[in-house]
Amino acid sequence: MNVQRKVLIFESSFILANYLLKLWQTIAQQSIADHNQFNVALSGGRTPAEFYCRLSTLDDDALWQKTHLFLGDEHFVPAQDKENNFRMIKSNLIDYIHIPRANVHAIPTDVENAAVAAEHLKDELVGHFAYQRKSLPAGRQGLPAFDLVLLGVGEDGHTASLFPGMDNIADPSLVTVPVSLPHFKNDRVSISLSVINNARYVIFLVLGAGKSGIMRDILEENFVCPASKVDPANGELIFLLDKEAARKLSRSFICAHGQDTLSLKQE
Repeated sequence: MNVQRKVLIFESSFILANYLLKLWQTIAQQSIADHNQFNVALSGGRTPAEFYCRLSTLDDDALWQKTHLFLGDEHFVPAQDKENNFRMIKSNLIDYIHIPRANVHAIPTDVENAAVAAEHLKDELVGHFAYQRKSLPAGRQGLPAFDLVLLGVGEDGHTASLFPGMDNIADPSLVTVPVSLPHFKNDRVSISLSVINNARYVIFLVLGAGKSGIMRDILEENFVCPASKVDPANGELIFLLDKEAARKLSRSFICAHGQDTLSLKQE
């Protein structure tokens, strides 16, 4: 596991969202100063909605003009379907910020199938990040390199739409992945583990007691799952948990990591 890993625990999701907003601004400013863009892959699902609402109040047109928003994954459903990740992000964030339309990169769901959508996403990522190739450190060349990837984690250990049991999850050549599993009603599209691990910052946002078991397994038990394989070799890995998601972490884990790595944020 990456030595740059940090685990931070917060009294509430509200306090967590405020902290993440400040962290977002810091990473954005660093990225824009470095290469005149801030490239982000956003998480879907219900968990980040509160943060996106908080982020929508960020009144910084200069920052938004240089921000590019991608999705880490998408359900292959119509744009107005309640399971559509872009629909959630648009209604909580994009509708309220002054970001150029060209800077918002939805995953298409009006094409033939998820495999075609994954190819569309791959082409867009490769084209957009082409400018980076010569400027990146050698270890990060060859794949899109996001400044920030925001992730959630499922109770089964999945992240983005990378699920336990997927045969190709570790394929280093993949940029995007079409996902079709028997227990899914709808297919999905995801960025690959290799792209996630090529990011400068990867932040897990984890809320609620329902996630406490998997967080204990990942952080303390070396449980092998897609989320535990997130390990940006040339970046920083940060877990942001509310106190309910952290309730099953042992006292020994907390004490062993110390205040610099594991802390209870109250303000």
